[in-house]
Amino acid sequence: MNNKTFSALDRNSTIKQMENQHFDLLVIGGGITGSGIALDAVNRGLKVGLIERNDFASGTSSRSGKLIHGGLKYLQKLDFNVIKEIGSERDIVYNNARHLVYPIKMNFPLIKKESYNLLTLKAGLSLYDRLAGVKKDERHTIYGKKKTLQHEPLFNQKTVNGSGAYVEYRTDDSRLTLEVAKTAAEKGATVLNYAEMTDFLQDENNYVKGAIAKDLIQDQNIRITATHIVNAAGPWVDEVRKKDRPITGKYMVLAKGIHIVFDHQSLPVKSSIYFQHKGRMIAVIPRGNRTYVGSTESIYKQDMDDIYVKSKEVDYLIDCLHAMFPSLDLGKNDVVSSWAGIRPLIGEDGNSPAELSRHDEIFESDTGLITIAGGKLTGYRKMAERVLQHIENKDRRVKSKNTTDQVKLSGGQFNSQEEITSYVPHLHAKFKHLNLSFDEVNDYVFRYGSNTENLLKLIDRYDDRFEDKELRNIAAEVRYTVEHEMAASLADFYDRRTSYLLFDLDKVKRTLTVAAEEMAQLLEWTESRMNDEIGKMNYQVEKALTFVE
Repeated sequence: MNNKTFSALDRNSTIKQMENQHFDLLVIGGGITGSGIALDAVNRGLKVGLIERNDFASGTSSRSGKLIHGGLKYLQKLDFNVIKEIGSERDIVYNNARHLVYPIKMNFPLIKKESYNLLTLKAGLSLYDRLAGVKKDERHTIYGKKKTLQHEPLFNQKTVNGSGAYVEYRTDDSRLTLEVAKTAAEKGATVLNYAEMTDFLQDENNYVKGAIAKDLIQDQNIRITATHIVNAAGPWVDEVRKKDRPITGKYMVLAKGIHIVFDHQSLPVKSSIYFQHKGRMIAVIPRGNRTYVGSTESIYKQDMDDIYVKSKEVDYLIDCLHAMFPSLDLGKNDVVSSWAGIRPLIGEDGNSPAELSRHDEIFESDTGLITIAGGKLTGYRKMAERVLQHIENKDRRVKSKNTTDQVKLSGGQFNSQEEITSYVPHLHAKFKHLNLSFDEVNDYVFRYGSNTENLLKLIDRYDDRFEDKELRNIAAEVRYTVEHEMAASLADFYDRRTSYLLFDLDKVKRTLTVAAEEMAQLLEWTESRMNDEIGKMNYQVEKALTFVE
């Protein structure tokens, strides 16, 4: 392990490192793609820098459906190579981050007038099991109508004819991204959030040889030099490309998707469900005492930094739920939170929206700027590998193999599911004096993994400072994420480090003042900066419950 920290308190020394060394590779973008490239490159022994203009996973990588898909939906498109690759990748991600990726039972109902029947579903799932290399105990089962309705009594009895059950994997997308970035830093990459690329540095042949980044926290410029530069800015890749060359050929088309969250009592499904409604796939996923539902898809051309959930999008998802679960009387008032995100699809002049590519592609400009666009959360490791192969073809000094399939992510130091499940009672007993419930310790372990003990030690240190247990826990958790996870704003903490914004808005409201005071003290905020942060957080809370016309 390298001695590099991943702390917001060490920002100045990280900036100095950025300026003082020449990198083999500079990555622009701290989503799952950019973080994955940084980890792959540093693992091959390259000197790597990564800059992100906002926070890690602050774009698409925290707004997905939070599933590590095995690629079932690619069956209809007969995209067998994708299913094969994603199936094996899913296994690797699961082995390397068991605290963030875990198997869930997925129920796929057969619905009258939709595209699957018993025969095609059986054939499809059998092919899927084979292509994706599904483990024996996770292979699919097909059920007739009677058994299907026993498994899920809420299903529409008039339209559901049977079902297939198979295993999907659920994840926390923003934490997965964070742990990949953190692991890259632990292995020696120099990684910085809130550093916006404003300009490229070029040599006498107009070849890109570095970038100017603006440190958005201290309002200063950082000059970074590198032999190779990869633009992995997700939906923003074209914004970065424009700073290099006018865009010709392929370009980004943005697709917006939303998810809405209910109390599990309002939508009490017995397992996760993936169903077709008028040809579109909808997921209904229980998560603790919540159930979330998504997604919609529409072309998006508005502000990428402030994406709202629209009223008609919520209506659409609620209509889908009414068709599937007619006994439930769900309405907008039952929605307890929501999120919207955009994903970049690749368009080309002369092609219709139906021809947009969902695959990842690599472009290189005549100045040597490498751009990777498109792709999926599950395939992040393979995307990184393709980028490194591209660099290898240009630069013969870069010669080595991708071995990130063997790299356990920060927090993922478990060799089996049993190890992680026995870690929870072990910690619960060890820190009994803190009066944490078993569920609270379990939640922490499935967030911080093998790093959880460090958090519980902090909670212990805070024990005599707070009467209120919840406020004690939040203050300590804020400190942990600032010191060990580079959290630099309240949104970093409530949204991407903990997902409280997405799944527990009441907790955000109850604890906001204490979290703000703790963060202000650690990061030496002025009172006006602290109030500004509280204001921004209140805006996010309001936005999660506001659906615009």
